[in-house]
Amino acid sequence: MKNITVYCASSPKVHPDYFEACKELARGLAHKQHHIAYGGGAIGLMGALADETLLHGGSIRGIIPDFMIEREWQHPQVKDMHIVDSMHERKARMLKNCDIAIALPGGCGTFEEFMEALTWKRLDIFHGELYLLNIRGYYDPLIEMLNKSVYEEFMDTNTLKMWSAHKSTEELLQLIP
Repeated sequence: MKNITVYCASSPKVHPDYFEACKELARGLAHKQHHIAYGGGAIGLMGALADETLLHGGSIRGIIPDFMIEREWQHPQVKDMHIVDSMHERKARMLKNCDIAIALPGGCGTFEEFMEALTWKRLDIFHGELYLLNIRGYYDPLIEMLNKSVYEEFMDTNTLKMWSAHKSTEELLQLIP
């Protein structure tokens, strides 16, 4: 069993393909009996991840800042809910003891979480695997930007070996025993 952090969005308005990929990932990880950590939300891809994991008997832990609890954004069925003081603490807790971090398509929060994990990997703070689930080519512009930062010598080529992008959930799940 591995500890897997999944970064994902809370918007309920995104394309159905993203929901299906999220649910497929949750089912696959639950069937492989991995432990999932996520942001603790109840709607959007976060809610779909939690719902599908619970539906298939999987292990899921939410990590949510107290201000989100005050707004009742937490998932009520996730029993393993850790309340933290800040977004900074949330991100640190999500990577603590993490074997694999996966970024599903998302907004600025998801981008920030992925980039922080990549930065920590470059600084030898985070030692797990780092994956982008690039459904519908969502992360193509980010991948292009990371490649450009290497080409322009802001980062070395080893940085590109610290993460990988996958076009399907099936492809990604094959990498996770």
